[in-house]
Amino acid sequence: MFYLIKFILAFCSIAYELLLAQSLAAFLDNTVLRYSITIGLYMFSMGLGSLAVGRLCKKGPFLSLLKIEGFLTIVGGLCLVWLHFLDILGLPRIVFAFFAHVLIIVIGFLTGFETPLIMDMISGKKKDRENVVLAFDYLGALTGTLVFAFIFYPVMGLMPAAFLTGALNALAGILLLTRKKQIIGDAVFNFKKALGFQIGLVVLMLGILVYASQINEFFIQQYLH
Repeated sequence: MFYLIKFILAFCSIAYELLLAQSLAAFLDNTVLRYSITIGLYMFSMGLGSLAVGRLCKKGPFLSLLKIEGFLTIVGGLCLVWLHFLDILGLPRIVFAFFAHVLIIVIGFLTGFETPLIMDMISGKKKDRENVVLAFDYLGALTGTLVFAFIFYPVMGLMPAAFLTGALNALAGILLLTRKKQIIGDAVFNFKKALGFQIGLVVLMLGILVYASQINEFFIQQYLH
């Protein structure tokens, strides 16, 4: 199950960054520059997140990962909505670019927590399982890039793709329910609350996905006025 979870998380993470890169190319022009900076900041922020795991995740890997995925669903799944609202505010170009890149950094930073936390969960188990987790991480990232190029961007459109990715991200948190038996003591109560929150996020994202075209039309109308 950890392999599937890591696959989904890697898929969602790279999809968020590609969605942001393509959107920023539309908002700020220069596609090559936007993709280069987005991927560079993303990788750098992942490294910072990996370094910060020991200091910021004090409640154990399971509960910590659930919280991380909750944050990622909200920040990543709604990333294009945040960009459009920033644009509607009429901020100067440099200010808009600053907040947009902060969004990239936040997603990368939170993503950096995922692999160390999953490694912590499987530590002491069968030898070489960590290597398999990394393999599924890379496979998920590859799949995310291919799906973005051939389905998300040309077929679905960016806004529906962002909501769907957010729903998948929240679903990955729900899959941690299969590891519930490893949560002991009073942490069980917090686990249940976090799991309920993840289920609510899936429902929310799928509900928003149904109205993705109307939401997209709303933002288009803002530009026409």
